Amino acid sequence: MSELKITQEKVTAAFSEANDCPKAISILTALFGKQKPDYTDYHNIKTYEDACEAIGVKPIVRLLVEDEDGHKEEVADIAHLAYIKLCTIARALNNDPDFPRFTKDEYRYTPWFYLYNQKEIDEMDEEDRNRLVLWGGYAYPGADCGLASANSNTVWSFSYASFGSRLAVKSSEIAIYFGEQFKELWKDFLIGKK
Repeated sequence: MSELKITQEKVTAAFSEANDCPKAISILTALFGKQKPDYTDYHNIKTYEDACEAIGVKPIVRLLVEDEDGHKEEVADIAHLAYIKLCTIARALNNDPDFPRFTKDEYRYTPWFYLYNQKEIDEMDEEDRNRLVLWGGYAYPGADCGLASANSNTVWSFSYASFGSRLAVKSSEIAIYFGEQFKELWKDFLIGKK
């Protein structure tokens, strides 16, 4: 029997053509194994697990801290777990293990969230309303909160980020995707409540 040589490009093209045909996908998977998405395109990172696969780490399921006596305790605060997951996602979205470099000419972007009142929400169309994460709160004047180094004066509706965070990404487009695709994790990180 002669050897058949098939490039990765051809396999990827075959999976793309098989798109919505379960039988064809099943045959291709039997021949070539499960097709992995191209994680260099940040749009293919849709979950925390995708981000872990993209950078070659195992997903965390719980967070343990150990005191100096060796006693281990699970961290129950969802904000801590969300932060670690968001850091992993940011690394994967950037597709650059050295980013951020914190150089003078480097720009960094983070998701930005708005606070709407009930009247504004009621007046939104269905698509805009579906993009929202509903939460609220109050921060005392000058209290640090949010993106690891954001400052909120009086309330969250008047906030600014004056310097960087580990959750920075390379472009405004990626920051928008980061905020929209992972809005529930952002809510857990920023608010810390279920």
